[in-house]
Amino acid sequence: MRSYDAERRPVGEEVVQRTVRHAAEGVQADPDDPSTVIRREAQPLVNYRGSPIVAPDRPPHQGPAPGDRAPDCGGLRFDLTAFPSRLFDLLRGQEHTVLLYADHPEQLSPYGELVASARSAAHGQLDAWVIVAPHAATDGLLLPVVRDALDEFRQSYGAAGGSGFVIRPDGYLGLRSSQVSGPELVSYLAATFRT
Repeated sequence: MRSYDAERRPVGEEVVQRTVRHAAEGVQADPDDPSTVIRREAQPLVNYRGSPIVAPDRPPHQGPAPGDRAPDCGGLRFDLTAFPSRLFDLLRGQEHTVLLYADHPEQLSPYGELVASARSAAHGQLDAWVIVAPHAATDGLLLPVVRDALDEFRQSYGAAGGSGFVIRPDGYLGLRSSQVSGPELVSYLAATFRT
């Protein structure tokens, strides 16, 4: 992958620097704050902003930026199930995943064509989900739909009607758009899946 060196070299260098720093400070640094110890050792502190296969965050949004680890959220419901699901349940595959958010039915009409174009740009290696506001109608939509029943997705991602997100297989946000369009999505995926 052409972004491997750009993304992983800085992470490796940071791990080495952190190891040296911890050795100098002692293993028991901040022993009264376990969350600090855990967080400084955790992968979620890594981001890939500025990677050649991460879109810029224009304009900056509330919620995760491209290159950030995609946060999980709960309270997602399928229409025919009685139990909630988590976002990470939708992201278990090994493909890139497009998440399209809608809070009004008129936002759904371009999604079928948009996903078809995106899948073509990704050489078929793309999952897609439409996440809708709790009471939004989805009549006639032929894409998989899940409801944001507890409003956690909208809040966690700063999503608004018509917004779109691409989650990479490694769990990082590759693209976010406040008004996702076919050309924008195709351009991003074509650059990512360049052969």
